[in-house]
Amino acid sequence: MWGFLYAIKVNLSSLMPGSGHPAKPTVVLTVDDHPLIRSALREVLCVMTERIELIEASNPEEGLALLGERADTDLILLDLNFSQHKGLTFVERFRAAAPAVPLIIYTMHEDAPTLRQALACGAVGIIPKTHSAKLLQKAIELVMEGGVYVPPEFARQLAVMDAGLPAPSPAGVAMSRQQWKILELLAQGSPNKEIANKLGIASSTVKNQLTVIFQKLGVANRTQAAIAARALVNPAKEGRRDAAGSIPE
Repeated sequence: MWGFLYAIKVNLSSLMPGSGHPAKPTVVLTVDDHPLIRSALREVLCVMTERIELIEASNPEEGLALLGERADTDLILLDLNFSQHKGLTFVERFRAAAPAVPLIIYTMHEDAPTLRQALACGAVGIIPKTHSAKLLQKAIELVMEGGVYVPPEFARQLAVMDAGLPAPSPAGVAMSRQQWKILELLAQGSPNKEIANKLGIASSTVKNQLTVIFQKLGVANRTQAAIAARALVNPAKEGRRDAAGSIPE
């Protein structure tokens, strides 16, 4: 049997007046061989949105089969530790099967090189299973909004690993293209309002993204972030500028 499907009953209050039918539920695929972990994820996810469908698989092959049946999947949470499978080898297969669906690695004990490789293969989030329910929710929300989440300690490990590279890449430090643009302008000393004007985004977006960037860099304030930004961005400019003057994707 290909796993289990959990669907929350329709909340009549979520129906739009006169629409006659509810909005599409959020479809989440969780792939983990521990029933207790899947149960914990179920509890957290079910309180994040009124309408959700959870599709659960106990191994990666099962998860890929379910993903093939559900083209409307909105999010994938994949463990890397399985008794008979190497989860890391499946990251690229999940990305190939659903390239537009954000993939989060939900893991307990993994070394930094392995997690770095998972990000390089297309994962957009690393969430430790030791995270509290509240922090787990915030990390998932960030990813669903188009961001990239890594825990601060892992971000610091990534920075150390990449310290000797002449041209750090967005994948290497787990940042989105927008975050790298903000980081570049921060390194130039631009204030939030100026960054917002240059990128055509709201000042509140810049502020929120900077909070995420601070976490990724393992810093506590804007000054520390600017110092770290110059170390990361300036070497990248030398060999990674395109004709328009931005860091290529």
